Amino acid sequence: MTDEQAAQIAHLLNTLNQLQVNYTAERVLEHADDYLYEIEGGAVVACVEVKKVQWYQCEICHLSVSEQYQHRGLGKRLIRRGEEKARAEGARIVQCTIRVGNTASEEAFRRNGYVQACCFLNARTGNYVVVWQKVLYT
Repeated sequence: MTDEQAAQIAHLLNTLNQLQVNYTAERVLEHADDYLYEIEGGAVVACVEVKKVQWYQCEICHLSVSEQYQHRGLGKRLIRRGEEKARAEGARIVQCTIRVGNTASEEAFRRNGYVQACCFLNARTGNYVVVWQKVLYT
C-alpha cells in the first residue's frame, strides 16, 4: 500500500461513515495488512478493514464504496475477500457492526449470509448498533 492509497482509504472511511475518530493515512498505514481495497482508474474506490479480534473471530469494519462505484458488486467482492482473509487467519466466525438505519450495509451483509446476533446502544453516539455474524466453519 502506498502513502497515496492510504490517504484515499482514510478519505473514503471519513466521508462515508459516521466515525467517532477520523482516520489518517498514518493510521491506515499502521494496519496496512488489515485493509482490502479496490482500485479503478488508479484510485481507491472501495475498501474494508478485516482484523482478527479473537483466535476464532475476525471483524469486518467500515465497508466503504465510493458513491459513483456503488451497485457494481465491489462491496460484495470485498465482503467475500474479507471472509477469505478471515479463513486464512483461522477464524471460525466473522462479524461486523452496523448502525441501525444503514440499510445499504444491512442488506449487503444479509445478502451474503450474515445474521443479526444482538443489538445495543452506543452511548457515545446515541446510535443503536447491530452485530451481524456469519459462521465460516462449523
